[in-house]
Amino acid sequence: MKISILTGTMVLVLGLGAQALAVDEPENVIKYRQSVMKVLGGHTGAIVAVVKGEVSYVGDVAAHARGINEMSKLLPGLFPKGTGQDNYPETRALPELWNDRAKFEAAAKNLQVQSAKLAAVAEGGDLAAIGAQVKNLGKACGSCH
Repeated sequence: MKISILTGTMVLVLGLGAQALAVDEPENVIKYRQSVMKVLGGHTGAIVAVVKGEVSYVGDVAAHARGINEMSKLLPGLFPKGTGQDNYPETRALPELWNDRAKFEAAAKNLQVQSAKLAAVAEGGDLAAIGAQVKNLGKACGSCH
């Protein structure tokens, strides 16, 4: 009985170890990164719809802005070496993200700063101020794509 439990445990551990090796395959990282980018785009699109007056969900803007800010904190880790256009031409991430890592990290930090400002402005519910900060956020996003 003890041997069966030990054997089962070893098989489980070895299986999880093998799975852990496959988890960060470049293709999986790219899919994950694209999912995070879609979330960022979704939050941004929702805020823009409110600012444009297409929908009246002003009270939701702060939640979307906080979502953008939280997701922006993930960005530096989502672009490891080996996941760029050199190896995966289908990715839309610009080569500069890997070629000038310091510039990319500074741009990612700026996105964090701008999204934090948007979250703060959004708490007040002033659509003009939110709209102005969305433009700043867009400039920060545009520095990488």
